[in-house]
Formats: sequence, C-alpha cells, structure tokens
Amino acid sequence: MKKMTILKASILVLPLLASCSVDMKKIEEKAAMINHYEQVSLKLARDNRELHAEVKRLEFEVEKLKQEKSYSAVVHGEVATHENKHEENNHEAHGRTIASVAPSPISAEEKKDYVEFKTYKWHVDDLMKIADKEFKEKNYEKAAQFYTSLVNNYPTNKSINDEFYFKAGIAAFESGDHHDWTLTHFEALMSKYPTSHYFRSAKLWVALTHMKLGDKKKFYATVEEFRKKYRNTNEWKILSSYYEKIEEKTNE
Repeated sequence: MKKMTILKASILVLPLLASCSVDMKKIEEKAAMINHYEQVSLKLARDNRELHAEVKRLEFEVEKLKQEKSYSAVVHGEVATHENKHEENNHEAHGRTIASVAPSPISAEEKKDYVEFKTYKWHVDDLMKIADKEFKEKNYEKAAQFYTSLVNNYPTNKSINDEFYFKAGIAAFESGDHHDWTLTHFEALMSKYPTSHYFRSAKLWVALTHMKLGDKKKFYATVEEFRKKYRNTNEWKILSSYYEKIEEKTNE
C-alpha cells in the first residue's frame, strides 16, 4: 500500500518538475537576450558619444578654416578701412574732428548681458564656440561679451592665446563702446606674445582706440614709432591714412 502511494506521488511530481525545467530554460534564454541587448546598447551609446565628439571637433576645424580668411583681412586692413569710412561719415554728419568724436551712446540692445554667466555657468568650450560664431557673423557686441567672459572666468585656460586676444580685441573695438576691453585684450597680447605675428596689428588697434578716445598724444606716439620701425608694413599704411586725415581736419 505504501509502495502504491509513493508511486502515485512520483507520477504527480514528475510533470511538475518537467514543467519547472522548461520554465527555467526560458528564463535563462531571456536573461541572456537582455544581457546581449544591454551590451549592444552600451556600445551604441559609447559610439554615439565618440561620434558626437568627432562632429564637434570637425565643426570647430571648419569654423577655424572659414575664419582664417577673415583674420587675414583684418590684419591687412580691410576692417580698418571699414572703420575709416565710418569715421568719415561721422565727421561729415557732425562736422567734428576725429579727436573730438565722442563714443556713441550704448543702445538698450547693446547693454544686454548676452552671457549671463552666473545663471548659465558656461563651460569654456561653449563660450569659445559661441564667441567664434558671433565673431564670424560680425555680431561684435555678443562676440566681445563671450570672449571677455571666457578670459575673466577661465584666465588660465589653454585656449587663451595670441589669436584669442586678437579676436577679442577686434570684437571689442568693433562693438563701438568697449574701449577698456579693447585695450586690455590687445595689451595682453603684446605683453604675453611679443613675437606674435599679431603684435603689430595689436599695436595699431591700440593706437586707433586712443584716437577714438581723443588721446592724441598716445596716438601720435604710435604713429611716430611706426614711421621709424614699420614703414614698409600694411599697418603703417592704415595708420598713416588716419594720421593724414587728422592733419587735413586740423589744417582746415
């Protein structure tokens, strides 16, 4: 009787065990599949990050190549020529000498803080990318603010070199009102990079800034320095043209 009871119990248990065996196998297969998907997902995420970084690097390189022509134009006086025309129009409209022209008042738009660093806590790369973009598009007020914010908040960053100071100085000058930024950036360039190929141009823009501020003494001192040292340069051609116009106005 006992043997029969055990036999019946065994017959009932065996299907359950078989069923459990089948379920465990499915669970193992599903776990392996999920693990495979997770590995693929992690690899795709890593590849995506690498591709994103490469895209950013290429965007920067393209941007830099596009701007080289602009920088060359600035060094050879095209931007200065534009400023020269602006000064001429200003004199014709107001009948005043170059030295007596007061800086234009800042508009409400120009007073806007485009950076708002305390709010956004920009990363240095983002500041540089935006500054270069605005510089390329000739939005000099925005470019000047982002360049200056970068040097103020990340003064030891390796991206701050002679080219950086040159672009920052040009942006500040062309913005029309940030004379202190203009002088700070160009003087930093001359002080830290005395052998830079931007050196003479920086000295030129400093002189033009002094002229805009009405400081004839400093402007004439630079004119005399260029007359003695750099007479065969494009910078001298630009500077001398300003000097000649001042002399013309003075003798009228």
